[in-house]
Amino acid sequence: MSHSDFTEIIVRIIIFVRRWTGLASISASSFIMPCLGNEINVAAPAISYALKVPADYVALLQMALALAAGSLAIPMGRLGDVLGRAFVYRLGLAIILASSLAASLSPAPIALMAFSIAIGVGAAMIFGTNYAILASIYPQGELGRAIGINTLAVYTGLTSGPLIGGLLASIDWRYIFLVNAAPAALSLALSGDIPAGRYRERGYDAVGAALLASSLSLSVWGLTYDIYLTALGLALLALFAAYEINRAEPLIEPSIFRRFRFTAASVAAMLNYAATFAVTYVLSLYLHMRGIPPAYAGLLLLPQPLLMAIFAPISGRISDYVEPGLVSSMGMGTAAVALALMASMTASTPLWSLELELALLGLGFAFFISPNTYMIIGSVEPRHHGVASSVVAVVRLVGQSLSMAIAAYVLASTSDLLLGIRESLAVLAAISVAAAALSLARIRKPIVLKRR
Repeated sequence: MSHSDFTEIIVRIIIFVRRWTGLASISASSFIMPCLGNEINVAAPAISYALKVPADYVALLQMALALAAGSLAIPMGRLGDVLGRAFVYRLGLAIILASSLAASLSPAPIALMAFSIAIGVGAAMIFGTNYAILASIYPQGELGRAIGINTLAVYTGLTSGPLIGGLLASIDWRYIFLVNAAPAALSLALSGDIPAGRYRERGYDAVGAALLASSLSLSVWGLTYDIYLTALGLALLALFAAYEINRAEPLIEPSIFRRFRFTAASVAAMLNYAATFAVTYVLSLYLHMRGIPPAYAGLLLLPQPLLMAIFAPISGRISDYVEPGLVSSMGMGTAAVALALMASMTASTPLWSLELELALLGLGFAFFISPNTYMIIGSVEPRHHGVASSVVAVVRLVGQSLSMAIAAYVLASTSDLLLGIRESLAVLAAISVAAAALSLARIRKPIVLKRR
């Protein structure tokens, strides 16, 4: 073996290790928020009792956590372009680590709220940089697999959250936040070789960041609590657009939205979350109506996240070789079929039938989300990867909020619970069809066997 061959092998090993430690760090960080959110949901009664606050306060805490993460994602993504994505990413992990430890020691409800919001701010720093970092360490032909593995971590968090939360809450709810520090510490420890990823040397648009964060927070908050807040949020969003259009250094460059694949993939992602997020809530009402205990109901709902976790890496890998628009449109079409079948449920529908439909929904979602995220990140230049990474988080927040608002409106419009459940699922199925159609419109040739 020549010296050059030996050197090449060493270089390949170093690149391999750096890529996989970077992916491990990103995946561990992506596990945190989905797991914590479901842990808090399960532990809500224990937190409410221990802190002597109403259950609504815990729901408010959960909303504040999600809003901080979603509304600040784009400002933090742009901050990563200015200061370096690795720096902002690590800072986010450090904030989550410190805030989780502090939350576990919260002496009062207001302190827990403050530390939870701080966790959300740290999560925004991660959401604003994670996919951009993956795109910087994996070449185009391997990025789909990396995104798929990261998606596996997300749905592992979603699936394990209720189990971990229930177990820890039975001991002490504070352990939920204490244990949450572990993946943050692991992710921080593995982040040493992540490239800096600095693309902008000039200033940061703080006014635009404040306008955008405020508009998103008010718009989403209003969907849950007061529609007038949504109107105010939309007005601020219009003000943000007018302010940004002539800025030399805008928070978001308008040209990015003139890319049809990027914009269509982003809207399709929002429609996907709008179509699927409320399903668990609606089906929990259905199972409660049938007299099924909550613990058993939770087990019955597992097929969806389980299938997502299993097949997300597979769909991501497929999108490295097959046009991702084709893969994602097939996935969304599958989800639409599953929701349409659910919309025909009766009070005596066999539970095995519901299980099959949930598995089909999970399969469809898995084959949508990884290829679609691949399209969002892959359709822009590297200097825009920070914004693209942030958009993934924002459309998730908006879509999930729309989904719950739609379900709540449909259920409230009828006194017949079963009819409301069926109509809600029918509306969600229609949204899935729209997302599938939009996914089809993004397809470009060649659609198979893309070369790495």
